[in-house]
Amino acid sequence: MDCSFTGGVYSQIGREEWARELLQIPWAEYQKYTRSFNPVNYNPRDWVKLAKEAGVKYIVITSKHHDGFCLFDSAYTDNDSMGAKIKKDLLGELVQACREENLPIGFYYSIMDWYHPDYLPRRRWEKDRPARRADFKRYVSYMKSQLQELVLKYQPAIMWFDGEWEHKNEDYQAEGIGRMLRQLKPDIIINDRLFNRAPGLGDFGTPENYVPATGWRNEDGSLRLWEVCLTMNFNGWGYNHYETEFRSGPQLIRQLIEIASKGGNLLLNIGPRPDGTIQPEFVERLKQIGHWLKVNGEAIYGTEPSVFEKLPFFGRCTVKGNRLFVHIMGWPQEKKIILPGLKNRVQKVYFLANREKLSYSSKGNDVTIKLPDQAPDPVATVVVEVKGEPQAEPYHLKPGADGLLELPVFLAEIKSQMGQRAYLDYFYRTTMLTNWQNVNDFPEWEFELPRGGRFKLLASYAWQWGGKSTFLVEIDDREVVRGESEPSPSIYFPATHCLGQVKLAAGKHVLKFKITGLANNNALKLEKVMLRPAGR
Repeated sequence: MDCSFTGGVYSQIGREEWARELLQIPWAEYQKYTRSFNPVNYNPRDWVKLAKEAGVKYIVITSKHHDGFCLFDSAYTDNDSMGAKIKKDLLGELVQACREENLPIGFYYSIMDWYHPDYLPRRRWEKDRPARRADFKRYVSYMKSQLQELVLKYQPAIMWFDGEWEHKNEDYQAEGIGRMLRQLKPDIIINDRLFNRAPGLGDFGTPENYVPATGWRNEDGSLRLWEVCLTMNFNGWGYNHYETEFRSGPQLIRQLIEIASKGGNLLLNIGPRPDGTIQPEFVERLKQIGHWLKVNGEAIYGTEPSVFEKLPFFGRCTVKGNRLFVHIMGWPQEKKIILPGLKNRVQKVYFLANREKLSYSSKGNDVTIKLPDQAPDPVATVVVEVKGEPQAEPYHLKPGADGLLELPVFLAEIKSQMGQRAYLDYFYRTTMLTNWQNVNDFPEWEFELPRGGRFKLLASYAWQWGGKSTFLVEIDDREVVRGESEPSPSIYFPATHCLGQVKLAAGKHVLKFKITGLANNNALKLEKVMLRPAGR
């Protein structure tokens, strides 16, 4: 768990870090914001104190964003914080505050630069900056000088690159820059964006604002180091004065757990206000996460990915040594959970929060743990100590004895791209996929049928927004049905609807449930999809 600070002159506009591009602000006009930038209430020690209270283990600060403004004292440009009204080395002050608290710090650096006269391409809408004399090679030389300056002057633990997508690696000498940085500081950590996010290059992968369904993988399928950079709000990384949508504290905690259970790290973003302070919505959520980590941090820091392919309840698992940390995100109505296919003998089961022991029983390799009426935490962590290195059998989704195949959302892989909106949430007794506002988000299940035939395709979901959202279902990449949302008893209480019939052969299949249209900026809340043999 770590945090990044995305701050700069764009905070004065209050329309996040892409403000100059989004609002098509001419170069000369934008320089007025550069000169007037004056975060008078900036206190780096307060930032560090808040980060540590949140359980953060390192900080990443913007050294230069796409607009080209530098938050440090650079010898290679006057477009920096020393040339602004504040006239301070803002980055240097945060470095010092981190050193005082033994907190490592890394620097975000944008390869893209909308200020430098030699950076190409220009923005398509720019009319006041002819490019005929621009020399991109000269810009690369400037960039290398700045990177050398940053490493030698401040000794960062990490270089976190971005803004690379307008050029190929060889255009800006990515490999040469990587070698230069390691010569200057052999233990420096470099993310994959220096190398255009090519698989296997860089020290870690950087999925942005979404959680990969199966972690971040190398080309051979092996897990690599990765870190999700995630915003607490939904609209921008820099300060957005008009923001109204924020992820809740419990949701952020669940995402932290999910990322850890898949072998990743969470880099949680903060967009400081123009005066240098942190808005209360961010402070509140960081403190909620910190409070949970004080009790449950042992189940996050230094853990390994889950040994379970799936858990038959809304939860996740992390591993440390011979201990399984089972995170229950929705308290089961039946007051028990089952750990499927655990190969090890269980020695002890208890809550991490209060060390209360829990009773359990085994049937084959399935372990059933009895739970009390109430959870000790909103996201409760159960510790299962086993003999030996934890191992679990593969998990297979198959029909029950009556032939009914149930595909609940907590057994799906939630596929997404940058800008994930949909997430799982628990509504009293039901886990549903909610906040489904992005058509690139969808659940996917792989299942196996022992025998083929015709099946009724059913879906249980909640819908009460008025109008109709639309969806489609694919099986084995073939569209089998399209539909419109029908009302349920409430927006939190699902109803089951028959979508039609499908004919499937025995064997393995993949089902995807995708939204195709929203109503009132929302899609349905999906609980599960079912396949029932026709005639039953």
